[in-house]
Amino acid sequence: MVSSAAIANNIGVVRKMIAPKTRIMAVVKANGYGHGIYEVSKAAVNAGADWLGVATVMEGVFLRRLNIMAPILVLSPTFEEEYENLILNNLTSTIFSLETAKKMAHVAGYLERPAKVHIKIDTGMNRVGYTVANGEAEAVAAEIAEISRLEGIILDGIYSHLATSDSDAAFAQEQFRRFMHIIGVLEKIGLHIPMKHISNSGAILGFPEFNLDMVRAGVLTYGLAPNSLHEGALELARLGFLPALTLKSRVAHVKTVKKGQSVGYSRNFLADKDMRVATMPVGYGDGLSRHLSNCGRVLINGAFCNIIGNVCMDQTMIDVTHIDAKLRDDVIIIGQSGDKRIWAEDVAAWQKSINYEVATSISERVARFYV
Repeated sequence: MVSSAAIANNIGVVRKMIAPKTRIMAVVKANGYGHGIYEVSKAAVNAGADWLGVATVMEGVFLRRLNIMAPILVLSPTFEEEYENLILNNLTSTIFSLETAKKMAHVAGYLERPAKVHIKIDTGMNRVGYTVANGEAEAVAAEIAEISRLEGIILDGIYSHLATSDSDAAFAQEQFRRFMHIIGVLEKIGLHIPMKHISNSGAILGFPEFNLDMVRAGVLTYGLAPNSLHEGALELARLGFLPALTLKSRVAHVKTVKKGQSVGYSRNFLADKDMRVATMPVGYGDGLSRHLSNCGRVLINGAFCNIIGNVCMDQTMIDVTHIDAKLRDDVIIIGQSGDKRIWAEDVAAWQKSINYEVATSISERVARFYV
């Protein structure tokens, strides 16, 4: 279950944290971080998000076909065969080479429609973008200026991505310094780019001075903690953010397992006493990580219950010896039951991962209901 009201609330909380003129981009890539790209986009835009961020051209095209008309930035690199779809669907692309810009300008020319672009600067992530950390700023600025003069190219943004906004303040500040340096070099040669952005969710929370013309709210849109920690989830709740996702199943079977009997594949759980074991019809085929085998927990009737045995593709077994569990009882994997809650951050800790992976791993066969 996904709460559209929580999505709207979270955009509203971000809005209160930033300057009135600073735009908000709701990042909806990877099927809205597993929550549903169309429904999240609609809720975010209706709540005041100015832009949407996607990873691929096809994610952007999908939203356009569903009549989402807000500006959309494709955050990942694109390829020449995608340029027509980019331009025809009024998507803004990320570029970081003159060669790419020339090819895009050529396509824009025969389509007789402009190509909108944002320049990506690599300030220390070492993933994609123009590198400016080693004295290359002047040469990079000259190439960006050449891109800005290409007919058919509209250069209306420049951005970078922080690697440690939730973990290493000193490096985040160094990345911001590098970003502002290249912007200063561009301004010095007379090139003013209208929209500058570097703040991700971690920076929105911790570095208000980084906000510039736009912030990119990724996990914050969904009420998830940028640092992926239980304590981070509690801090978000204190700030007014709401988790949008509840992931639940139902008890499909309850049986008694005798002392000494095994549970699940590979027999890596042996009952040390007579036990009552419930089965829920959810497994790694649905996105429940196999790393939760013998270490994860769920909530049934307000009580924590341990996952036992290996998580199967379609089913998972749970120790319910200590509670009165019965057929069709709700099993809360992420969410609240009674006065207890399992955060996505808790699941991430149990499976030695991050909340981003927990949410985006939920497979397409899991039904999503929007409230």
